[in-house]
Amino acid sequence: MPNQLFKINPDTAIIQPLVEAFGLTDIDDSRYFTRENMTESHTLDTITDLSDQLKEYYLPCKSKVYLNNITDKKCITILRQFIKPLHYQCLGKEKSISGTKQMTYRISVNETHQQVSPHPEVPREFIIDFSV
Repeated sequence: MPNQLFKINPDTAIIQPLVEAFGLTDIDDSRYFTRENMTESHTLDTITDLSDQLKEYYLPCKSKVYLNNITDKKCITILRQFIKPLHYQCLGKEKSISGTKQMTYRISVNETHQQVSPHPEVPREFIIDFSV
């Protein structure tokens, strides 16, 4: 089935600078980040600078939606979309920090995705009986 977002599947060449824009070291960095951290890391400016590279991956109709008028919310969406094909997810959780509610985000491996082998390890036998 063709991908509905990307004409080229995201690879580590684009994932690494994208993750670094959020102040993380790599895709396996499990630290939490907030929108305040994104402001400190200049995430919005960095992703705006990366938009030409990101445009190469997106389908043209999707690049118009996600890469025009980029906001903090769109930055999170872009991150989620680019890490999903690599079986990672960006989880958001509302926490109270210094008396104010803030969304915290963290990248983790998508544990619900399981590779199913087309060749089972244990051979199975079936008996089909057409006698009535």
